[in-house]
Amino acid sequence: MPGFARQAVIVGAGPAGDAVAAGLRDAGFGGGIALVGAEPEPPYERPHLSKGYLMGTVSRDRLPLRPARQYSELRIDLELGGSVLDLGRCAEACGL
Repeated sequence: MPGFARQAVIVGAGPAGDAVAAGLRDAGFGGGIALVGAEPEPPYERPHLSKGYLMGTVSRDRLPLRPARQYSELRIDLELGGSVLDLGRCAEACGL
């Protein structure tokens, strides 16, 4: 379809969503990628949080799955601190 830009919206900005977004780029997907998460923080290592950070053995800077600049380099838009309100399958759209 001429003029149609493919886009991917990944709902869930945890480790799985992060892996899907990076995997799309690794596979050559050139369209827009939005990674949507309810938490205000970028994807982070949950085991480090629960087992290390809260006990004081892991520093906060070791929690993120990847450096913030890498999302820009991969052209992944982080939509954090909100939620998907609607998935319009017929219109191929989602409401944030």
